[in-house]
Amino acid sequence: MIHFCFGNGNSRKDLNLNNYKKHGIVVGCNAVYRDFTPDILVALDTPIGHEIYRSGYAHRNTCHLGYWTPIPVEVVEDMLDKETRPVSLSPPDLDFVREAVYHGADGVFTLESKGKGITYITGTVEGDMVQNIEPEIDGFAYVTGTRAIHLSCEVGATEVYIIGYDLYSIDDKINNIYAGTRCYADEDTPFNRPDNPEKDDYHNWIMQHKNTFDTFKDIKFYKVNPGCSDSPIDAEIEEWKDCENLEYITIDALDKKFKI
Repeated sequence: MIHFCFGNGNSRKDLNLNNYKKHGIVVGCNAVYRDFTPDILVALDTPIGHEIYRSGYAHRNTCHLGYWTPIPVEVVEDMLDKETRPVSLSPPDLDFVREAVYHGADGVFTLESKGKGITYITGTVEGDMVQNIEPEIDGFAYVTGTRAIHLSCEVGATEVYIIGYDLYSIDDKINNIYAGTRCYADEDTPFNRPDNPEKDDYHNWIMQHKNTFDTFKDIKFYKVNPGCSDSPIDAEIEEWKDCENLEYITIDALDKKFKI
């Protein structure tokens, strides 16, 4: 089974993601749902997860949302009475629902700068297509992108094409096509290094990828790059050099392979 995992790095900006659907399962991350409907949508961070659900998307399409565990509305209302932080509440009257997802301002993933310090409460209804997903894998706190790839492996992928996972930036600013929009950092925000040298490997995107490559040795992974030899986005990752199931290819080579 072929999976195309799309991150939201600028290198995939001009790609038509629909072209890949007839060749395999398309997995997307976070705000991609605003422009495109992947076969599987993954979102770990709290603000974007609640945005996705409130939009109605999760009632028509398969979603894996972070820490998405509805609890009785009576419990939510009791917690809300004690809440001291700013609250984003939907619907404004919880009498319309029986359960809700409650994410406090602390303790869950709120990595994007525009969502910090806010408690998110969203009422849920029967019939949605949401599955709960959590970031912890083998001692790592996976981010949405790396968790989406791991999920592809869990559900039966035999080949995984990793596209738009740029890792680095060509201008040292955030490398994301949704920068400056809801739930995302501003466009001039310094990019987060994928190796987080000031932290341990628990937060290290590069090591999260490696853990996935090493865990699923029977799966073939393709890191798809733009093909600009002098770009940091195209650099081969030192930590992955012993991953025999990983191959680098260009976007052009990918499209030629699948006649796109």
